[in-house]
Amino acid sequence: MPTATPDTEPPAPVRAPDPDPAARVRRLVASARERDGGRGVTGPVEAAVARVDAPADIRIRGGLGSGRRTLAAALRVRRGWRARVDDLDVVAAPGAGPVAPPDAEIVCLRTAPCRHEEAWIRRARRHPLLVVATGVDDDEDPPHWARGLPAVDAREPEHRSVDGVVSFLDLALHDLSATRVARLEAELEMLAVHDEVGDLAEAALCALGAAAPPGSAST
Repeated sequence: MPTATPDTEPPAPVRAPDPDPAARVRRLVASARERDGGRGVTGPVEAAVARVDAPADIRIRGGLGSGRRTLAAALRVRRGWRARVDDLDVVAAPGAGPVAPPDAEIVCLRTAPCRHEEAWIRRARRHPLLVVATGVDDDEDPPHWARGLPAVDAREPEHRSVDGVVSFLDLALHDLSATRVARLEAELEMLAVHDEVGDLAEAALCALGAAAPPGSAST
């Protein structure tokens, strides 16, 4: 039986990772709000925490007739995901302003993309992107522009072609919680230098660090 000698310290107990690292921050902010007396000083920190709890931001983008709304409806039936539908012609238009990055993005193409759409699709992203071809029979030789793209027919939510989209989103959203906690930490670090909410942000950072599993980026 192993024994502890004067030269060997018993190993420290391993703390199980907190399944919800932001829980301590929520409690801290709720308590600060009660003491705030309605002055709204806690607002910026509350907004940062709210972004952690927001539903997954899934964007399906495509032009008119691309099947974007049909795919969104199919995903809602399959998994209850409420994806937002955007017009690719607007988002990718030359000179269009930047938009907030979603958690996952799907682009539906029914015809060959024009030059500015293709350039926009090729932009570097930090979030997962899936480009699919709609209106293309995957049992036939696809047109040149659709080669290498998964063919999706979402008119029937249970169609086998939708399985690949579901698998993509399962993988894309798997680490979403960890990603959002990392974003929260970054936002709190920026707020920590703010005159009005600096102390609360510092306390929230400490709470977030206390809840982080050993070896994480939080300290």
